[in-house]
Amino acid sequence: MLEIETISRQGAVEDGSARCRLQTAWWMACLFCLLFLLGGLSCLYFVWQPFSAFQWLLTAAAINAYVLWLLWTAMGKNHSLQNAVLQPDLGIANWLTIARAFLIGALGGFLFQGPPGISPGSQWLIWLPGILYIVAVLLDYLDGLVARLMRSETRLGEWLDTKIDALGLLVAPVVAIGYDRLPVYYISVSLAYYLFQFGIWHRKQNNQPVIELRPHPVKRMIAGFQMGLVIMALLPVFSPTVMTIAASIFMIPLLAGFLRDALVAGGYVSVNHLQQTRWDPHIAFVSTKFLPLMLRLFIVLTGMVFLYKVIVAPVTGDHRAAMLFNPAALPLFATAALMIAVGFMARIAALLISIVAAGILTAWGSPFSLFLLLPCALTLMLTGSGMGSLWQPEDRLFLERQGHRPSSD
Repeated sequence: MLEIETISRQGAVEDGSARCRLQTAWWMACLFCLLFLLGGLSCLYFVWQPFSAFQWLLTAAAINAYVLWLLWTAMGKNHSLQNAVLQPDLGIANWLTIARAFLIGALGGFLFQGPPGISPGSQWLIWLPGILYIVAVLLDYLDGLVARLMRSETRLGEWLDTKIDALGLLVAPVVAIGYDRLPVYYISVSLAYYLFQFGIWHRKQNNQPVIELRPHPVKRMIAGFQMGLVIMALLPVFSPTVMTIAASIFMIPLLAGFLRDALVAGGYVSVNHLQQTRWDPHIAFVSTKFLPLMLRLFIVLTGMVFLYKVIVAPVTGDHRAAMLFNPAALPLFATAALMIAVGFMARIAALLISIVAAGILTAWGSPFSLFLLLPCALTLMLTGSGMGSLWQPEDRLFLERQGHRPSSD
């Protein structure tokens, strides 16, 4: 009995020591946040308008205060996935997640004001929001990779990663919408996670059952595509028309996924032991097998029409059509179309065709065939190449977490 009391007392002391060290780490995070914000203010004050710089500081500080509040309330989750022993150190992966959150807060500082880089001498600032989000997305990939490679995954990291992902997809699209780079209705993507969480909270408050959802690699892939889309929206590269087409395509699977999850979590539809509804296999067949095959056929036919117009343009004297396409890119476009036809790395090929089509549509707003080709290529990036594919190695990159190591136990 005495031995049990001694062990229990020792565990309580260790837990108290761990909490004390975590509180110290939280205050360090506050200090880093303060220095980061002051450094950002100092730079923006001299290269941007002073009033806009102070407005940036207030908005960024408010968002980062929310991040620090999230971190403070979740310190008790800093234990491994296998046990509930509180770990005294946040670890490298969690610090990377915190840095990512601060970058998103800095991006949020550009909310509710015009895009930077308007005044002479500060044109480079127009790239800053996009660069901030690019670094944040890279850290999103890196923090999970580091945690898996170092076997330091924690409930805190898992929980905080989800919250910061949702925050990023709230802040970044709203900034892009404010710059007229994304359509207003894309705000539904930003709000989807929070509306879903509110629905879960409401059911629990009313003592209604909630089914815990299993993670699925397709959800991560779709979220990754949203991040890539928002990056391109924040960078002044493609026209609002092109970004509207891309946003309309990419938002459909994400919103459909949240709707399905809401029905499953609320128990409105019956599922099997794998949490599959009775229509899931049919939807999967259409969306990942049959539809990609039709898309590949349509892309090849539309691409051939476009290439024909480009090749015969010099002969017919259609100089405008000839200017639409750089002859040096002709082999690249044709090769990508051939790869899609045989299903060889079709997602990568669809990305190449999407970039070419988006660039031409941004520069010229024509021809009409590219308005058909672009959404098909973007959809193929989401679905994969489907039936009759020769090789799809990129599916592993999109659908599998990198950094897993086999257990030595």
